Amino acid sequence: MGLITLTSTSIFAQSRVDSLTKALKANEKDIKALLELCWEYRYHHPDSARIFGYQALKIAREKKENTFEVEALHNLAVTYEAQGDYKKSLAYNLDALKLRKQLNDEIKTANTLNNIGVAYDELGNFSLSLKYYNEAYRTYKKKKHIEGIAMVSSNLGILFKAHEDYKNVIKYYQEANSIYKKLNKARETAFTEANLGSVYYYTKQYDSCIYYSLKAQKAFKELNILQFLPLTYTNAGIGYAAKGDDQKALELLNTAVGLNQKYNNRKELAFTYIHLAKLMLKIKKLTEASENAKKAITIAEEIGASKQVMDAKETLALISQEQGKFKEAYALHLASTKIKDSLFQKDKTALISDYQVRYQTEKKEQQIRSLHQQNTIQQLEIKQRNLGLGIALGILLLGGGFAYLIINRRKLKAKADLQAEIIKQQDIASKAVLDAEERERRRIAGDLHDGVGQMLSAALMNLNGLFDKLKLQTDINLQAEQALALVNESYDEMRSISHQMMPNALIKSGLASAVKEFIGKLDQDKLKVTLETVGLNERLDEQTETVIYRVIQETVNNVVKHAEASKLDIQIIKDEEGISVTIEDNGKGFDKNKVDIKAGIGLSNIYSRVEFLKGTVDIDSTEGKGTLVAIHLP
Repeated sequence: MGLITLTSTSIFAQSRVDSLTKALKANEKDIKALLELCWEYRYHHPDSARIFGYQALKIAREKKENTFEVEALHNLAVTYEAQGDYKKSLAYNLDALKLRKQLNDEIKTANTLNNIGVAYDELGNFSLSLKYYNEAYRTYKKKKHIEGIAMVSSNLGILFKAHEDYKNVIKYYQEANSIYKKLNKARETAFTEANLGSVYYYTKQYDSCIYYSLKAQKAFKELNILQFLPLTYTNAGIGYAAKGDDQKALELLNTAVGLNQKYNNRKELAFTYIHLAKLMLKIKKLTEASENAKKAITIAEEIGASKQVMDAKETLALISQEQGKFKEAYALHLASTKIKDSLFQKDKTALISDYQVRYQTEKKEQQIRSLHQQNTIQQLEIKQRNLGLGIALGILLLGGGFAYLIINRRKLKAKADLQAEIIKQQDIASKAVLDAEERERRRIAGDLHDGVGQMLSAALMNLNGLFDKLKLQTDINLQAEQALALVNESYDEMRSISHQMMPNALIKSGLASAVKEFIGKLDQDKLKVTLETVGLNERLDEQTETVIYRVIQETVNNVVKHAEASKLDIQIIKDEEGISVTIEDNGKGFDKNKVDIKAGIGLSNIYSRVEFLKGTVDIDSTEGKGTLVAIHLP
């Protein structure tokens, strides 16, 4: 932590703000002035910046001016990123990306790709972050955009830092810092120096940590970049703490807390509270240490910062152990370990290795191409000597060769057309199966509601009227009441089954509303369920919505019946690549080696439904550590 991820930027002089404000007073719908003011205020007054940004976005959409609309979306995303709200930042960036591609501006598209990589990185989605960074890097390289290459290099350093590969981290930071110095970019140079201050703490080079942090701090003050000023105090503070200067560390960390609160830097605030708790533990002020750790947990859980939740709980476990609260310490340690396991360290290792292999492969391929060129020159010299001998034979073979190519091409085209038609018919058949199944569900649900439901309702009315008129003996009356209760229960069960088979919310309001209604009926005292949706601004096609709803419904029912969980997190994200659904519980889990996952009817249905739509299902579970179901639909 304590890092700054670089996004695409430009700088306006302070005098520029005054002229923009005057222009806005003269014309409150001056969209250029609104955009530039949003950009100018993005770091030191992000809340004010958003007011200008929202006004610009509204006017741009009213006028249907895509160029201004995409800049407003971009600027708003940066204001949320500045305050650590990466979920909202991601949503605005994804909307901006669609317009960037329509406008066909490759450099600005790369800027947005980079910003999306930042958001996914901060939200803990390592694979998607690396994907978008690499896509941005390829564009910058193609366009020879040196500043863009430096920006992505800095962000890749941050990505490798999450893996604790500090050697590569420092290499990328130093590379970016060198480029920014040559380009005379004071702001970006200061950012890379702040990042170097952070990474040197983890390599135990504490003097370098303090040096670069204070150097960046001075630059931020001179450049009036106040939003990121607190992290330089935090990094210098933890450097002094590591060197044993507890008083200086305490002074810097307390300053950092105040500044983070002032600028609403919630993720950095959680990070600072963690290190303040560690310092208080070190100097044996256990009550203050516990309070700071709990504050960190509360903030980190609110913003979904898994890494900070993990670190804060592990710190609180150490504090509880020191206080003699061993049972509480053990529970906190288990909770921290569970979060650590969920960060998919193995997957991150594989992806980093893949990135490095591709980088080395590219260099090898360049060498091979060079050797091929030399070899080609030699072969051309030989061919020139033998040209006279081969020309006659070439004329004889030329006609036959052309005939063969034409015939072969027709065969290949016919084969390709046949394969395409087979795939098309398979898709039609798959969709027909799903359509037939859903139509049958609706028919049965309708028959239950309109047929059996009305008969049960009439029976209830008749029974109630009959019991009111008859004066039955006590024992007969008891049996009659029991019969009436059974009819009532049957009626309720029939309505529940009818609604589960085809919920009205899915038909009328869409996927998000249907899932909210479904989980709203669960007992929140026994199972706390959270739902997060990103990118579902528009309705999906009916089949896709139905499949996702059925998968979530089946999975949640399995959790309720078997998992013995107290917490369930559901996430639905729609982006350029498709739709991703993750369902994670903290229940008892199971050993995948001992269970045939596809044997059960429910899970078998999940796999078959997703495969119909060319999607994938991954289930990860460990005994005692919960279960994660991840679905991706392209």
